[in-house]
Amino acid sequence: MPSARAGSKIIAWAGLGVVCGLAFACACGPADEPAGVGSSPKAAFASGKGTAAPKVETKNYALKGEVRKIEKENHQLVIRHEAIPGFMGAMTMPFQLPKETDFDDFQVGDIVEGTLRVELENGETSDYQLQDLAVSKPALAAPPLPLVVDSSGKAVSVLPRSKRLEPGEAVPDFTMTGEDGKTSKLSDLRGHVVVLTFIYTRCPLPDFCPAMDRRFAELAQSLSTSPSRSEKVRLVSLSFDPENDTPEVLRKHARIRGATPPLWTFAVASHDELAKIAVPLGLVYGPGKNEIIHNLCTAVIGPDGKLVRLEVGTKNNRWTTADLLKTLFPTPSPG
Repeated sequence: MPSARAGSKIIAWAGLGVVCGLAFACACGPADEPAGVGSSPKAAFASGKGTAAPKVETKNYALKGEVRKIEKENHQLVIRHEAIPGFMGAMTMPFQLPKETDFDDFQVGDIVEGTLRVELENGETSDYQLQDLAVSKPALAAPPLPLVVDSSGKAVSVLPRSKRLEPGEAVPDFTMTGEDGKTSKLSDLRGHVVVLTFIYTRCPLPDFCPAMDRRFAELAQSLSTSPSRSEKVRLVSLSFDPENDTPEVLRKHARIRGATPPLWTFAVASHDELAKIAVPLGLVYGPGKNEIIHNLCTAVIGPDGKLVRLEVGTKNNRWTTADLLKTLFPTPSPG
């Protein structure tokens, strides 16, 4: 007999804030201009010299997925949705719901359906809303225990959540391939403060990977004004999508984002290598051709290879350049 919860509808709003929502995540729009290009149409419109208004359009997509986590305190449902043809692949991501939402209407495991309303400006996603969300098939089993994805073996599996690193603990070493095609290790950056975040270049949602790209661009720009500071820091945007993010793809993406080595580089790691740091740093992602599950995660690693600061989730990753600079260059205590 169908549950009474089936059929109740709500609207979920996905704002343009940033950082790591689920222990399950930059601007990936191909039309973005590289940093330093000052004569683009965008710049002309912003300065008031242009005459044409940006092209704005709205598209609606059917969304179907499974509720994976309920975050009442953040007014969010984390939904593992199917691929949306013409927009994005399958993914697990949080959706912001209205404050008046009765979260008792949902259970982990519910199958829900709704309409994803996407707003575009000049062909790029500027905002999105999940509308008319309804439970189409109630969950039958009890909610599962918190799990993390393990890809260290040949097959992807899930394991109980392990302990996350605390500040002062050593970050496990791992191997990555840079945008230049060269292989290196995290330990090769010893002597520098490393700011590490995780992205994949195909991410279409403005408040996930594209947002981390924007934050890193702002941080890199600030650091580059002081050579004495920039030579002490290395920013690394690490992709968890080795099947698609080749060095060539990363080079193109880095150029669009205005990333200039050695201060800011893009790299990619294999699933085996990512497994060494995923759990310790709170990263959750699911490799595969048909689905990408991920959260947002930013780690500050000291010159000695030990963790200094860790931000996991979209709410925590709303850090600003000014805020992070205080972590990178703390003011000495009065002697």
